[in-house]
Amino acid sequence: MPSPFPGMDPFLEAHWGDVHTRLATFISGELRRQLPVGLKARIHESVMLETTEYDTPDVSTERTVFPDVGLYESGKDGPEREFSAGGVLLAEPIIASTTLGHRLQRTVHIYDASRKMRLVTAIEILSPSNKLGTENRRIYQTRAESILDAEASLVEIDFIRRGRHVMQGPAMPKRGHYAITVTRAWKRNRHEIYPARFDFALPNIRIPLRQKDPDAVLELQKLLDRCYEEGDYEDLDYTRPLAPAFSVAENRWLKGHLKKRK
Repeated sequence: MPSPFPGMDPFLEAHWGDVHTRLATFISGELRRQLPVGLKARIHESVMLETTEYDTPDVSTERTVFPDVGLYESGKDGPEREFSAGGVLLAEPIIASTTLGHRLQRTVHIYDASRKMRLVTAIEILSPSNKLGTENRRIYQTRAESILDAEASLVEIDFIRRGRHVMQGPAMPKRGHYAITVTRAWKRNRHEIYPARFDFALPNIRIPLRQKDPDAVLELQKLLDRCYEEGDYEDLDYTRPLAPAFSVAENRWLKGHLKKRK
């Protein structure tokens, strides 16, 4: 069963790690079928230490995100024991192994193999960790600017309602809940902005390659629908509250579409 949302499904944001990974994979595969000889699409991975800031008027505390799970190993089964070293009584430590709040970031990169794998275009699929927290936003914007400084084009896809605007182009909140911004390497100060919504199909967007090449095209709605289908998200609980919350009119729209879905 397809999503009740004709465009972006905001309930997918709660499962963004999975959706993000699938979307990056599908984008890379779709581009591969369109790229001219010499260009290659690759999924680039990087790791960041994530912090979270509560971006609300009444709470502005920034904190480090601690791991949800730790693996612990004691030296021996049974009660703690002590042993002697050089006449000094020592306690045996408990060995703990944790993940320190690392977040894996995936970006689709298009390289020019004929020029020693020079970066041609980077496609950034934004995550909450890019938009929540002052330091996280700074890290993302620094990376985006470094891509443009390398004379590569930048495509930014923002399907996240939480957090603050971080993309190269200006925010256009009245035009849609989401947005895609395309900044071409040879027109760095000119941004192509595609507003996107949850109640209308996502746009087909142009992906710049080398200046001499025709643009590739991504049909974002088809790719997102595939994420929904292959992720088995038809059992999502559409009655739970969203963050940020829907407006009264948006909730009314959602209830109408859920009735049609039954």
